[in-house]
Amino acid sequence: MSTTTHRRPRRLFAACHRCHSQKIKCSGGHPCRSCVASDRASECQFPVKERKITVSESYLRKLEADSERLRMVAQNPTPESHNDSPDGPNGPDGPDGPDGPDADDDAPPLSPDENNMLNPLFDGQPESLAREPSSEPAFIGEASCAAFSNRLLQCLDGNYAPSTAGFSNYYRLNPNHRVPPMHEGYYFEFPERMHAKLLLNVARRFIGNYHPLFLEVTFMRELDAVYRRQMTPSHLWLCKFYALMALGETYTNRRGVLDSNRVPGTEYYVRAVHMLKDAYEDPSLMQVEVLTLLAWASNILGRVRTAFGYSGTAMRLALSMGMHRATSSCSNLSPVERESRRRTWWVLYFFERFSASKLGQPITVRDEDIDTEMPSMDGLTEEEMAEFLDPMPLRTNIKLARIIGNILTDIYGIPKSTKGLCIHRVHGILKQLREWHDELPQGMRIRERGTPRPVASLHLAYNQCIIQTTRPVLLHLFKTQFQLGAKANEPPRKQTFSSITLALAESCVNAAQASSCIVEGLFLDGSIATFGYWDAHHIFSSALILIMSAIMKPSMATSEALETLLSILRSMKKDGNIPAVDFCERLTHIQSRVSTLRSQRQIEQLILDNNAPVQDTSAVIAGGAGDDSNPQGQESMSMTLRTTMHANSDGDIHYGDVDILSNPLIGTFLDEIRVPWPDALFAEDGTLNEFASEIEEQFLFSM
Repeated sequence: MSTTTHRRPRRLFAACHRCHSQKIKCSGGHPCRSCVASDRASECQFPVKERKITVSESYLRKLEADSERLRMVAQNPTPESHNDSPDGPNGPDGPDGPDGPDADDDAPPLSPDENNMLNPLFDGQPESLAREPSSEPAFIGEASCAAFSNRLLQCLDGNYAPSTAGFSNYYRLNPNHRVPPMHEGYYFEFPERMHAKLLLNVARRFIGNYHPLFLEVTFMRELDAVYRRQMTPSHLWLCKFYALMALGETYTNRRGVLDSNRVPGTEYYVRAVHMLKDAYEDPSLMQVEVLTLLAWASNILGRVRTAFGYSGTAMRLALSMGMHRATSSCSNLSPVERESRRRTWWVLYFFERFSASKLGQPITVRDEDIDTEMPSMDGLTEEEMAEFLDPMPLRTNIKLARIIGNILTDIYGIPKSTKGLCIHRVHGILKQLREWHDELPQGMRIRERGTPRPVASLHLAYNQCIIQTTRPVLLHLFKTQFQLGAKANEPPRKQTFSSITLALAESCVNAAQASSCIVEGLFLDGSIATFGYWDAHHIFSSALILIMSAIMKPSMATSEALETLLSILRSMKKDGNIPAVDFCERLTHIQSRVSTLRSQRQIEQLILDNNAPVQDTSAVIAGGAGDDSNPQGQESMSMTLRTTMHANSDGDIHYGDVDILSNPLIGTFLDEIRVPWPDALFAEDGTLNEFASEIEEQFLFSM
């Protein structure tokens, strides 16, 4: 006799909210029959069923710690002015950055291999010190283009002695020069009054539109009063005036050096320097302005370390005056004085970051220590607004300067044995650069024709940021394909590179080509800064990248872009540009080594694409950036000259805005937000794992 056990069926569903409140039976459907019958199907909602899960005690402790940290942040909110700072709480050095207890949630998680990867540039410092005229060795930061050119030349020449970041032919001041006491005769040393105003407008055109140099109304009123002898200027005011005249005359003169074989504006610069007095115990806003202007002019004369010293002193004085902190509501400063103080601080901030990136130096002040307000017109009357230009361009430069500081700290900071995170950091910086570019107003983008000079300078700086971020990857590809010394006789090791490696290297080359287009546009428009330091530096940086690209993967576009840069740099050198002399010498050395290796058939090891002939670009590289002593190279360059932009039937050249980070793979790489990359992805696709192993294999090192 079998017995049948009848079990009561389990109720697998809960009643909807309406049935539960009315205590009636719910059918469990969605919507349930009761709600349908009452014509309230849209109100039929069921409670969310919670699952019981088991968590570890350590996880609960972590949640408690996170809750306590958030409670502390809520009690001490970050000032709004630096919430977006790349080095703030969510920046690389903040508590939630890659170096903090928690990884940055905005960057994709890394595989174990990637966590061990360091910046490829830090594969051991050169043992031989640069030869200096003084007994003190020179420091060359890895972020500088001088250090990068040294790395490139070490790939091509095993016996190369690294050069310095300074210029050997900089303008030297006469130490015995003395400034005579001020008397009535100083008026005769002034330029004619209207000419002085023209020089001021030229300086403002090249610099002041994005980096304000003086109060538009007040300074002109003071200038008129001095010329009419209604006001006796102070030494500091004269120093500022002469510094402005030096910049104006430098950017005005598009001819070669004068009969004195000096860069135009040198005489004014010398007067300003010798009139500068040490008054560090009683700093003033004008003193900070003067030091910033002299730093700008010093770079033009090849005095890059002097410029860095001036900007450093200005930064220390500004910090001692509290210019980096928000002005108190009870301050007795007028609205104009308060806004002038803010703008002077931010101009110095940008210049210091920009100069540090060119010399490979660390930043002076962290973003998390700054809470002064951004430039604005808020609280100013219409008459007071006339003193200032639109603050938006300066704000745009400030945001880019923050990213520059992030590059120096994250990509080129001292590597730590467990905090390399090279891909992580490259990802974060490229993402910031893409967001910065996407947010640009239409008026600050490259135009097809007539791009304003300040806009061109802005985009040259943006392109340089991309180059600095991605060129370690390009250098890795270059070094992997070329071997010197004992390994030169070994058969070349064939290596397949991951798609992300190639995409990042491509972004570096694209940025250099975009800079070539901008420089050519400035040259054709007559807006190139013939004696400018920044223009020459951007040309040199882009030329280095295009030379590597021309060797590794020859193409006509690369050949033309490189030839354009070399031609303009040679022209600047002939006109007397001091930095261009050193840059041309470095590029000529590279050209010589490439030509020698090519003749020895060793250059074939550098080719990634065997379908592209070396001859397409070798003539351009052989032409070099030096003098015209190589007629054959010059003739070859002329034969390959083409326009790199699109031309219409009338021959007009168009310069459009280029999205350098438009590679779909780069877009996918940057858009990976809070999406985990499990180990299975690396095993199946292999893209990022290949990139990690590529870098790790050759560039891990210990300090």
